[in-house]
Amino acid sequence: MTTQRSEFSADGPQAALFDADLASWRSHPERAFDGWLARNGFRHGTSVVYRAMWGKLLRWSAERGLAPLSWSAGQIGEFLDEQDLHKSHRYRYTRLIERIYNYLARLEEGLHNPASQAVRAHLAEGENDPTAFLLPGERDLLIARVLGPAGEAAPDGAGASPTAWKRARDAAMVAVLLGAGLKVGEIRGLRTRAIDTGHAGRVVLRMAKPETGRTYEAPLFAFAHRALAAWLSLRAASGTLGELVFPAMPSGRPMHAASVYRRVELLLDQAGVLSARSERASPQTLRNTCGAMHFEAGASPASVAQWLGMRDFESGWRLRAAHEAWVARAGMLPVGGADD
Repeated sequence: MTTQRSEFSADGPQAALFDADLASWRSHPERAFDGWLARNGFRHGTSVVYRAMWGKLLRWSAERGLAPLSWSAGQIGEFLDEQDLHKSHRYRYTRLIERIYNYLARLEEGLHNPASQAVRAHLAEGENDPTAFLLPGERDLLIARVLGPAGEAAPDGAGASPTAWKRARDAAMVAVLLGAGLKVGEIRGLRTRAIDTGHAGRVVLRMAKPETGRTYEAPLFAFAHRALAAWLSLRAASGTLGELVFPAMPSGRPMHAASVYRRVELLLDQAGVLSARSERASPQTLRNTCGAMHFEAGASPASVAQWLGMRDFESGWRLRAAHEAWVARAGMLPVGGADD
């Protein structure tokens, strides 16, 4: 009896794709990946998991118009943030991408490895478990030392130095991350038209989920208003191009995700938040803290899930449970909230 040859065998049709150049990987990333799995001899269960992970990354890439295997470290970090992954799963995704690029480097000399860059920039780390928040005193420091001064009279836009321009932008960015709970990908893509100030003194960000088109409103806490208003005024006066609220330069170019992480960490350090802190603080910490402030004000988990643009109401309950556990660990008095 003749043994049937598997299409994923080393000398089967997938091998040609596996041995092909980078262009073939980019034009047929699913088939090339299957060949790579077969060549490495992974167990069936591992192959199934890896194939699902690779498929999710390719779908995310296609939704954003990104060519397969053309990702930057910042884009990998953005993908990881949007998947709401456990820390160990973030590492698993990053290491898988890193292994693929390590292989592709044999096909094209000098090919950079964005996954390795993401690891070095700590984008693969995510948030340390358990979920972390800023202490009330740390929030006060950040507001008093960064957001307060940023809301004072801003320098004339036309005469603002590049340093002053970036400082005002970064302070407003921290204000929105903490005050509205946006993710890094959302802060990078935020448009000026999304800022709605017509709410009797309230500011609301009109957001949309790119993967589903679902729209929602993210209210901005009052402490963030002045820093954002000062930045928008300077932004306009300096002739900043484009619709991005927080571009990398006055030319309107978008910021890299890695830059957002670095700039936020710099301001947290300058505010004195990091000096006595054992847990890592990141944009995700600011998002968590925004949810905590809503809980402290009596908001329900369902409301918080809606304001933070979470996938489902259960995510709001998980965040509240994480906050209650964190309050207990920190030895603070619990703050009651609504249960509806």
